[in-house]
Amino acid sequence: MDYIKSAEIEKGLTGNGRVYLCGNLEKANGIQHIPTENYEIGISDYPVYTFEKAHIHSFNREYNYVLDGAIKIFMLNEKKEFLFEKGDLFILNVGEPYVGKCLAGTRTIFSKVPGGNDKVLVEMNKALLKWGESWESEYILEDEE
Repeated sequence: MDYIKSAEIEKGLTGNGRVYLCGNLEKANGIQHIPTENYEIGISDYPVYTFEKAHIHSFNREYNYVLDGAIKIFMLNEKKEFLFEKGDLFILNVGEPYVGKCLAGTRTIFSKVPGGNDKVLVEMNKALLKWGESWESEYILEDEE
């Protein structure tokens, strides 16, 4: 049986903000993870408001479950914002460009199939940069340049 105790997970999160629990990881992770092929799972903490850069996943499907707090995801192709709160699940498909922002105090559990580092940054326009300035900011089409 493989396992990771909660104290080790919490210690890793305190030091790193994100820990991978399982996966075929290439670099140090903050905790001793359980090696697996074709699957990754981890936890992310966002103790302060966080704006993540726009990107796609080139070969992973990413599953996200909100344990605490809230996340706003802006889907670039649809030009549409989605709000996910505690207890919500959302799935990001391969090749879907998106950007996200997390309310302070948010914690998520995520998994990626098949796993591996596949994040590819995409260009962000002025409207996305403004959207990311604060939790309350809205996407304004006129600012897309």
